[in-house]
Amino acid sequence: MSDSFLARSVPVTRIGITGLSQAGKSTLITSLINHLENLRRGSLSAQTDLDLLVHGHWLRGGEHSFDYDAGLHALTNQPVRWPTSTTDWSIARIEINVDRPWYSLKPRKRVIELFDYPGEWLLDLMLLEWDYRQFCEALWAWVGQEPRHTVGASLIAELAAIDPLTSVDTAQLAVLQERWADFLAECRIAPYQLSRNLPGRFLLSGRDFDPAEYPFVPLFGLGVVGNDAAHDFPKGSWGAVCQANFDHYRNDQARPFFDQHFRALDAQVILIDLLGAMSAGPAALKDMRAALEGVLEPFRYQSGHWLGQLFRRRIRRVAVCATKIDHLLPDDQHRLQSLLESYLYETVQRLAAASIELKVMAIAAVQSAQRVEAGGTGSLIGRDKRNGEKIHFTPPTLPSTMPHNLNLKIDELPQLAPPAGLDRAQVFPSRRIDQLLAFLLAE
Repeated sequence: MSDSFLARSVPVTRIGITGLSQAGKSTLITSLINHLENLRRGSLSAQTDLDLLVHGHWLRGGEHSFDYDAGLHALTNQPVRWPTSTTDWSIARIEINVDRPWYSLKPRKRVIELFDYPGEWLLDLMLLEWDYRQFCEALWAWVGQEPRHTVGASLIAELAAIDPLTSVDTAQLAVLQERWADFLAECRIAPYQLSRNLPGRFLLSGRDFDPAEYPFVPLFGLGVVGNDAAHDFPKGSWGAVCQANFDHYRNDQARPFFDQHFRALDAQVILIDLLGAMSAGPAALKDMRAALEGVLEPFRYQSGHWLGQLFRRRIRRVAVCATKIDHLLPDDQHRLQSLLESYLYETVQRLAAASIELKVMAIAAVQSAQRVEAGGTGSLIGRDKRNGEKIHFTPPTLPSTMPHNLNLKIDELPQLAPPAGLDRAQVFPSRRIDQLLAFLLAE
């Protein structure tokens, strides 16, 4: 039997993994590979859905390979640090030995591909159904709300003052695009923690795209948004140039990425920093939920729609995972799971109606906080991310139910470093990674 036939006969499970800002995607992928390399150790060995998987081997190299070595170096060397965030797409490949009875004709190997890509790019899914005017209308609604309205006040006013029918000033357009990118970058970090930051490649362009080559910004003048929107923009006008460059971005950058990669996905993992959004307050919670609803909506498209060709055919399992569960005490870890289920209840129901299994989970890819056993059960201990010094902290107490209006704010959590003493040959301490893998890999 030829090697090429053997290669073709090995089934491949491809899992997309992405995360909204600050969710810890690179750490999760490093932890998943570590768990698969140590299948018969730790909590994975107790997962009945994975009984047949006996040995995992990371396949080094290959085009656009995920840098597992860099993740291991960060987590196992001294001083320890979190893996660097990825800025482009990559693939991690793990070959799994499968324990079959001697008479079974099923393959005895399986390849798991973890397709890693920036969460900012996932948000561009919302652009695929919009034309330029719809893009401007949507963003005009967003920037009219706090905190965006205050954060970007001067930029928003300048964009609203531009007459889209007048000749474009290319130098000014380039400056405005940079300012829009800076505005998006400020919105996504503390204290705001907003999730809907478009276009995504303005924040992380990747290796094959330079935003400066096709500059555009949302225009908020009456010729674009509102009932007085013009039917056509004169050639060379602000509106015409921004519209043409928006079309290029949507058709030649965002759409080909999804068209090329999403057809092959069997499952999708989306990481979110729900605790970070809770600490930022109601505006961040509402924005994150709207972002998740926007990016999950295409999974429901019926056959015949071009987006349905990307999603409907293969992807059947989606996991939305809130990270940093180890930063909470046990009772609040259970509450976080319940809050997440309530937070995404309507989305879960809609996907269930489309035969998509959506699982919401609260996880910790690498456990960095430990419960203090002596002297008090209401505190945790970890190491400060900035200086590595030990810190004791009392985590916030979560409510038992999620307010329907998302009027919720908790105290900010400390920024912790990874634990010392991690070893590739041992399963990294984590929370519920075994359950996540069981959901994604069960036959």
